[in-house]
Amino acid sequence: MRTAMSKRKKLLLKICMYTGYILIAMVFIGPILFLVISSFKPYAQIESDMSNFYAFLPHGTLSFDNYSNVIRKMDFLKYFKNSAVVTILFMAAATILNAMVGYALGMLRFKGRKIIISVIVALSIIPTESIIINRFIVVNQLGLLNTYLGLAIPSVAYPMYMFLYYNHFRGIPSDLQEAAILDGAGYGTIFLRIMLPLSKPILTTVAIMAFIRSWSDLLWPTLVTRDGTYRTLPLALKTLFSDTYTDWGQVFAFSTLTVIPTMIVFLLFQKHFVASVTSSGIKG
Repeated sequence: MRTAMSKRKKLLLKICMYTGYILIAMVFIGPILFLVISSFKPYAQIESDMSNFYAFLPHGTLSFDNYSNVIRKMDFLKYFKNSAVVTILFMAAATILNAMVGYALGMLRFKGRKIIISVIVALSIIPTESIIINRFIVVNQLGLLNTYLGLAIPSVAYPMYMFLYYNHFRGIPSDLQEAAILDGAGYGTIFLRIMLPLSKPILTTVAIMAFIRSWSDLLWPTLVTRDGTYRTLPLALKTLFSDTYTDWGQVFAFSTLTVIPTMIVFLLFQKHFVASVTSSGIKG
């Protein structure tokens, strides 16, 4: 009897757990499902479906009109190219330069190292908005307004990335570096040929975080760009909203096209991302 009761309790517990998992998954999947499905509906259909469950179902008239209007009328490909160039520049620079700082702090011993680490940790809690005006003034004085470099480079040094790399490199045995030094290798060679190949998970994690941060950034491009020449996707999406009329079908289509690259990048490199999360102790 006790065995039968314990089996029933375990079965009931599993049912409750999986039901909870499904409900939690729906909370995250629901908005994405609504976004994608609504992007195929005309404006009138979206309005009528908003008051019921049809908003999450491929119901009514479906077509690619919203996508064709966005790509042709909004010059989507131009803005996509701008976002891609800025994001690639930012991602490459942020991944390598912050790795160099993390390697120096995590594996080298020099005076003032602990103070620098404390400053980096303190800077990580300062919101970007509080220093963005100072950053803008510097970029303006350097003549980088309305350029790809002005959009990408000023945000490269990011305290959170530095701390992640520092956490990673301090966990690597110092014997590797000492052996390489005895063989005549310099710090640059050690970093490029030994440490970076051993850091693929954390490199991938920072690259994904940098990609998402740059790809979805709206505030900085709003300050730096002066016309449509270097306008990025989030800034272009903003132009679809109006005080008088907003075509939500086109907004959803534009948003779906903008989200797709982020999802592809994460799905391609999720194994490295998860490996880094479990090894470096990232929580939350």
